[in-house]
Amino acid sequence: WERKPASNEVEDVIRIEGCPNPSVVTIEIGGAGETGTEEVIRGIHDSLRSTSLALNEYVLPGAGAIHSRIAHAVRLASEKQAGRERLAMEAFARAMETIPSTLVENAGGEPLDRILELRSTSLGEPPVGISEDGKKWIVEGVWHPRSVIENSLQSATETAMGMLR
Repeated sequence: WERKPASNEVEDVIRIEGCPNPSVVTIEIGGAGETGTEEVIRGIHDSLRSTSLALNEYVLPGAGAIHSRIAHAVRLASEKQAGRERLAMEAFARAMETIPSTLVENAGGEPLDRILELRSTSLGEPPVGISEDGKKWIVEGVWHPRSVIENSLQSATETAMGMLR
């Protein structure tokens, strides 16, 4: 174990590493204010939950890549349909592109240009999403637990169907 001396930011840090199979882990959190401390706790909880989901389930490519692929597959399938079914499928495909479009917009890019670039990618290529600077990017190292994607898509679809009734 290692002990670091006190500084302006942290009183003492004691690190114990190398435990082969710890059954209990304690994380001490402190801060100047209650709000900041609560944010840290929420962040740690979210990180642990995401890690747990990723380790115990299948993961899907992030950065809007899975949404772009779904849109592409639905758009291809819509070409075999006629009438209202085709219109509904095309609308669903456009809705799937909202996630990558929002990522581009948040990065300060031009959403329409990037979405058109994503649409030009075939399903046989590696997953392509949106990078942190809003550009088309082959996704590496960005993953989402499959259950999170499935639940969000199911909820959004059910909500849309409920509104249409």
